[in-house]
Amino acid sequence: MKNLLPFLVLLLAFSCHRPASTEQFVRGSGPYTFAVDMSDSTCTYDFDLYTRIDAREYPARMQLDMAWKAPNDSVFTETVYLPVDGGSSFFSHEAYAPYRAEVVPAWHGAWTVTVSVPNPPEGLRGMGLVTRYQSLWDTEN
Repeated sequence: MKNLLPFLVLLLAFSCHRPASTEQFVRGSGPYTFAVDMSDSTCTYDFDLYTRIDAREYPARMQLDMAWKAPNDSVFTETVYLPVDGGSSFFSHEAYAPYRAEVVPAWHGAWTVTVSVPNPPEGLRGMGLVTRYQSLWDTEN
């Protein structure tokens, strides 16, 4: 049994890795701020946006003003539109859409993403960001 313990510890050390994706949801009226770790230079990053609107009437799409703050304090801004679908019930509507794919950051490190909704619809519950990590060395795909 003594000989098995070092092997198990070594096995556990090599089996630990970051999950393939992370998800953050910020409740409230915004602006919504997310911490994004893009420190791994061997990965590309995919981002999706999502929300829920609890109201009978809702827009077909929502304007989102995005601000990305880099580790060197540079800020990059853009406006995107998030489509809103019919939802799961008469009173609840969902929005989930890909935002950016295969992102390679100009500066690796901790980024901050702030999402503002200039004209939030009534019943907006918050905003979510999904981050997926893809190794540049992944040969499975």
